[in-house]
Amino acid sequence: MIEFQLTINYMHIHRGKLLKSIIHKSNISIFDLSKTLSYSIDAIHHHIEMETLDFKLLMAYGEVLKYDFSVDFPEMVLSIASKESQHAEVMNYDELLKDRDHWKLKYIELLEKHNELLIRRLNFPSSN
Repeated sequence: MIEFQLTINYMHIHRGKLLKSIIHKSNISIFDLSKTLSYSIDAIHHHIEMETLDFKLLMAYGEVLKYDFSVDFPEMVLSIASKESQHAEVMNYDELLKDRDHWKLKYIELLEKHNELLIRRLNFPSSN
């Protein structure tokens, strides 16, 4: 019963408020963010107010802010992947190799993050 309640609370995270928090923690001003992303300052303020901000927008913000929103929203990866698969294009061999390498690196990054979390959770000292 407790797990179910946690899942419900987890699913009701206000995406815009989380974005606002991450922006404030970063060293990037709203003005610089708007220039980098080519969004107006008003659009950014509007995004911050949106409870269900689109995952693609969060991903764009995350790239600039160097923050992985999929940690907070694991379903984000599945949602974006399913939308992209609906519009999938045929790739040539070189594109397939590039795509394979991209996902291989992503897997390694996630595996390293997972291992770091396990080490922290088990309170083992880092090997560095």
